[in-house]
Amino acid sequence: MTAFGLDFGTTNSVLAQFTANEVSVLQIDEPPSAEWEQFGYHFLMPTVFAVGDDNQPLFGFAAKMREDNKIEAIKRLFKGEEVVEIGGQCYLVEEVAALLFAHIRQAAVTRGGPEVHEAVVTIPANSRGLARARTKICAGMGGLQVLTLINEPTAAAMAHGYRSPGDKTVLVVDWGGGTLDVTLLESMDQIFHEQSSSGVIECGGLDFDRILFNKLKATSSGVASWSQTDVGALRIECEKAKIKLSTQEETNVAMPGGDYRHVTRRFFEEETKALIERVRVPIERTLSDGGRQPSDIDALLLVGGTCKIPAVRQYISELLDIDPSSDVDPMTAIAEGAAIAAAIMSGDLESADFLVSTEHSLGTLIVGPDGQSLQFDEIIPKNHKLPAKETETYVPHIDFQEAIRVRILEGDPAKGFGDPDIVELRSWEVAVPPRPREDTSFDLTYEYTVDGIVHVTLVDNVTGQAIFADDVTTGVTQDKRQLVAIADRVGQTIDSNEVQHTEVLNTTRDPETLLLLQQARQKVMPFLDDEQAAKMAELVATLDTAQTEASAASARDALATELRKYSYLL
Repeated sequence: MTAFGLDFGTTNSVLAQFTANEVSVLQIDEPPSAEWEQFGYHFLMPTVFAVGDDNQPLFGFAAKMREDNKIEAIKRLFKGEEVVEIGGQCYLVEEVAALLFAHIRQAAVTRGGPEVHEAVVTIPANSRGLARARTKICAGMGGLQVLTLINEPTAAAMAHGYRSPGDKTVLVVDWGGGTLDVTLLESMDQIFHEQSSSGVIECGGLDFDRILFNKLKATSSGVASWSQTDVGALRIECEKAKIKLSTQEETNVAMPGGDYRHVTRRFFEEETKALIERVRVPIERTLSDGGRQPSDIDALLLVGGTCKIPAVRQYISELLDIDPSSDVDPMTAIAEGAAIAAAIMSGDLESADFLVSTEHSLGTLIVGPDGQSLQFDEIIPKNHKLPAKETETYVPHIDFQEAIRVRILEGDPAKGFGDPDIVELRSWEVAVPPRPREDTSFDLTYEYTVDGIVHVTLVDNVTGQAIFADDVTTGVTQDKRQLVAIADRVGQTIDSNEVQHTEVLNTTRDPETLLLLQQARQKVMPFLDDEQAAKMAELVATLDTAQTEASAASARDALATELRKYSYLL
């Protein structure tokens, strides 16, 4: 039996398989030139989607090499955005991601590989709960059943452990195109157990490219005359220069107008020094949280394209006083480890196992002992092993309260509510029987599964009945009817090779409406008191359920007027 693992990366994706006790990587794209193959991109597919001149869907290198009408790093939008614009047309974030998943499945077969119906899919270790949920849902809409979601560093450690077995403490620095994650794991009897993790959600190769691009642009003449094509071409040239400087001391960058700029490795390292040094904090925090010193590390794994930069490898190695392992490919190790995880789950590999943990605390918002302040009350702590299920008991704030607001928070409780690290994943207004406080209590249960979905249940302890139960999802994923429609459109797009445009531009889901709803839910409501939030929640609900253009227009105006009061939060 063949088991599959998919590294759905911010900048590049890789598909691997485990069969007959061997791990191999499948080709799912075709590099545009021998130069890209020499970079090690033969088995990588850029995670890029574009709409061609004839309305055909383009993926991978075919999309990446275009100057316009494309979207890159769609995974960075999983944290909360609902729509993205491509060539003047609005697309749902979930639909673009689902198309990428569907294409990867098709590409494997097109290039002579097997059909892929199910796989273990990887996610950044420090990605938020909403991003995990959306990843799983989008894969499903693309026709791929997700066996489980596994953290990228854990997958890399499994690829290393399969080639180099033995009990050891492993530190993985996973620095790819979009995210930086550091994870400490224990490997005992081929069981990989996450101990602690830390990272930076938006920090990666894209940022190294941008630094070089901005430097060259700032020191060039005639920038005002550059076309969109010129800018797009220079961005590609900067990425190629970064890659070349990992194996050579200097290179030339083709500039708009036909000129070249000479760039040395030393220059690149000096310009990106501050960015490189950002890895120190998550490394030190991960070791501290795991109760380890650098001398306790038996194996250091550096994975992700950014870890191929010599200055990055040297900085991390000197910081920890340990040489990185050389038995894994930084570009494909994560997908290979995911395939091994899939083999474990299917029973094809019985000699290994893996355990995962939460990367952030999960809790809810409560009124503090002073009766006025708001506090993050932790329910499932950070580094809790998954799956996890925990319950806390709460009482209403006042006597004869008719409704309570359940707010799902993720982050670090020690930082206090209002800190940017604390994110409200979702909230609900729940009607409850009005009773005296001393006669009323509710059990709030969080169940966090290994596939990254948080289930919330509220039980009335007086009656013993569950009065509320739902999953923590966001945006379009809350409407199961839209999910079916998206999956249908994705299938039609892949089969017909013609993009089936979404129905974002309708009376209640036009770009202006989506932006207003997103601003209210993500940027304003988490920071309001109960009375203010309840007022805005009512306006949001009115707009969200408007059935006619007239009612939608009126609801948009009302919500926009209310949001203007909090413009400093937007």
